[in-house]
Amino acid sequence: MRQLLYFLFTISVILIFSGCAYQVLTADKFLEKNELGKAKKRIDKAVEKEPEDIATQFMLAKYYSHPVWSYDAVDSAHLYIQSVSDTFPKLKIEAVDKLAKKGLDSLVIVEQTIIIDSLAYEKASSINTEEAYNAYLNNYQFLIYEEQAIELRNQVAYEDAIAQNTTQAVSDFFKKYPDAPQAQKARNVFETLYYEKKTQNKALSEYIEYVEERPQTNFANEATIIILNMISAGAKASDYQNFINQYDQFEASKKAQLVLEGLDYEEDVTELLTHKKDSLYYFYNLDEESLMPFQFDQVSTDSCTFIKEPFILSQQNNATYAYLKNGEKIIDLKIKSIDYLGSGFFKINDYGRENNLIHYSLNDELQQLALDFKKLDKLHFAKKMEDGWHLISILGEPILKQPVDSIWKEEDIFFFKKGNDMAVAASEDFKKLAKDDLKSLSFLYDDYEWLEEQYLRLYSDDYETILDFKAQLVFPLEKASYNFFNDFWIKEKDGDISVLDENKNPLFEEKLDDYQLKSGILALKKDSLWSIFNNGLNGFPKLQYDSIRIFNNWLTYAIQNSAEYLLFQSGQKVRLEEEESYRILKNYNVAFSDIADQIRFVEISNEEGYFKLYNGFGRKVKEGEKLDINILTPQLIQVHQSKKKQLIDSAGNEIKIENVEAFGAYQNGLIPILQDKKFGALIVDSLKIIPAHSQSKLEIFLKDSLYIFKEDNLLGISDVSAEILLNADFESIEFFNDSTAIVEEEGGIGILNIHQNEYLHENIDTYEKVDFGDKVYFIVRKEAGYGVINQIGEEIIPFIFNELSAHESKGKLYWLAERRLSEINYIVIAYFDQNGRVLFKEGLNFDDYLETACD
Repeated sequence: MRQLLYFLFTISVILIFSGCAYQVLTADKFLEKNELGKAKKRIDKAVEKEPEDIATQFMLAKYYSHPVWSYDAVDSAHLYIQSVSDTFPKLKIEAVDKLAKKGLDSLVIVEQTIIIDSLAYEKASSINTEEAYNAYLNNYQFLIYEEQAIELRNQVAYEDAIAQNTTQAVSDFFKKYPDAPQAQKARNVFETLYYEKKTQNKALSEYIEYVEERPQTNFANEATIIILNMISAGAKASDYQNFINQYDQFEASKKAQLVLEGLDYEEDVTELLTHKKDSLYYFYNLDEESLMPFQFDQVSTDSCTFIKEPFILSQQNNATYAYLKNGEKIIDLKIKSIDYLGSGFFKINDYGRENNLIHYSLNDELQQLALDFKKLDKLHFAKKMEDGWHLISILGEPILKQPVDSIWKEEDIFFFKKGNDMAVAASEDFKKLAKDDLKSLSFLYDDYEWLEEQYLRLYSDDYETILDFKAQLVFPLEKASYNFFNDFWIKEKDGDISVLDENKNPLFEEKLDDYQLKSGILALKKDSLWSIFNNGLNGFPKLQYDSIRIFNNWLTYAIQNSAEYLLFQSGQKVRLEEEESYRILKNYNVAFSDIADQIRFVEISNEEGYFKLYNGFGRKVKEGEKLDINILTPQLIQVHQSKKKQLIDSAGNEIKIENVEAFGAYQNGLIPILQDKKFGALIVDSLKIIPAHSQSKLEIFLKDSLYIFKEDNLLGISDVSAEILLNADFESIEFFNDSTAIVEEEGGIGILNIHQNEYLHENIDTYEKVDFGDKVYFIVRKEAGYGVINQIGEEIIPFIFNELSAHESKGKLYWLAERRLSEINYIVIAYFDQNGRVLFKEGLNFDDYLETACD
């Protein structure tokens, strides 16, 4: 269009100087009358004489742009009018004047040019192709219809590119026409096509590569979500953290972070205390030590006034709703039951057939419906559908190709059962390489058991497979039986027994016939003879015993050439003489229930009443006639012979104590000793003797230092030498601290300094000991009410409360107290920290209090 204006300006300048004439060429009269034949003859003659003459060129342009040709000859017309337009400005004024008198001037040329331009546009629009419009736009000068042509060209080019449905065609479009209105649409289509093509196999690697190549696109956000979902199958917490580190600029990383935070959600949830005031329930946050800003009409507490669950249940309009501890509603459902499954997920029954699984912060993305849900570990759930149980990640990513009847997890191994058959897998087996990469299971097994909590034995009829606790294969499925012994394997196959090392290589070339394995003792049999291994496998076994019986890890019975032996773990071998019998001695004191296997003594006796006592190393520690042997501790034995009582250690050394009438049962580090009808004690750790001075067994007040003795049915305190520190004047004595005791004297209870014999507190009605870590507190009731005393006797909460209790929450100790002001029908509740600092205090009317008070 600018070219046209420039041309008109040029022609106008010429006309200003040359003047205008409106006489037309003679041939033009025939064209106006549609007498094309006559016009053609005139033109042909001119072509013969002066083909390059501007008048001739003009008439050819006008002839070929005549309506009779429509636009079929427009290219020829354009060729001639272009020549005229180029030549006319170069003419001398005299020639211009001459032409003007014949009707050819600049305006006529412009008019004809416009006619030809219009015909060219008409031709392009009738063809309606990108090429046709570009031919018009690229070859014509004035471009009267430039805007229309560009608009139509862009549209038809865009439609052609879209129809091809290839990234090449679409990208070619917006590269050629970057300013076209359709360019952005084309770019969007290109991204869609490129994304679909790049990820057509839905492979994890494809999505990763796409994000690396084109991180700024919207599809990159979608791809990272898909990557996160895929890696959630079989994931560890570290996989989520690695994802966050790699894709921190994407929204998916925020989702991964919330997932990680949800893994420990229960640990982070605060415990609330609740009370009712003015018909509303208020909540006190123990972690923040502040009153929460929300209230509810009706609340179900899970323990008295405490809300320990990760949610609050509130009744509203005959329905129950659940709220997080910050007051946010979990989901807008009427709740029949709610269970916290872990990892930030709740299972909700809303009276429907299916349960809702929701996440505390990602509910919109992670909500699911199923008949039931079960947590397997922090990162995997099982959900029950109509066809069975499905394994899913906590992001809901499906893992199994087929449902199963049940799913559970032990150690790092997942177990799957279908009918009577089982399959196992580790979380690593669930890793996905593609979106549709669902795992098939091989149900090969019918039972299982753990071997020393290190290995998993899987049964399949007469076949066995051994896996370690991470589901790594140790022995493949084989018709054989395996047992694990310390660092060795026992393999039984086709009646042959092999001993294998940790690398599964045979330790002996010979095949064995049988074995026994008990309490860490291994016995091997070959050719009817047995060998015993007590301390590992060193060389081929020495086969020598006709039969054996393993009792425990330190004693085995064996027969060799008709002779009987007791074999000790130390290697000591004791022969049993004719008519000798043996028994393993035990101690039935509950104080040794946890270390019963450390009591290792065996008694050998004959019919004549001769006894021999051996310790667990096979060493004879005592022998003689008519011995009555009583095991007191793993190191001490009482021997009674001919009315003489004797105490010996496990090596047979006598511990001399004069005039012993009896030994008592071990308790709290002491063995009571009765001498002259009074009790003293042996301190087991030091073997020191506390002289007899008590009417009953001594009780420890302060270990290895002070003891409670009894005299005339009253209690006092003495030291290790039986020196009286506190006279026997008390009905009861209880440890308070190293120098102080809670005592009862003539029916009164007080806290007494035992060294100064002075009371720190008196007139105590009742007391309750509260142990918290390495500290001890006492809830004490006096006439005025309950209070709290610390371990050094200081009053940290005054004795003014009607009710007072201790409460532990997340490693902190709190005191909950109530004081009734009955004269004004008023209750004051107060919360204190461990050291007695007031955290919260509130006054309630009696009716509100009764609704929230504990029975």
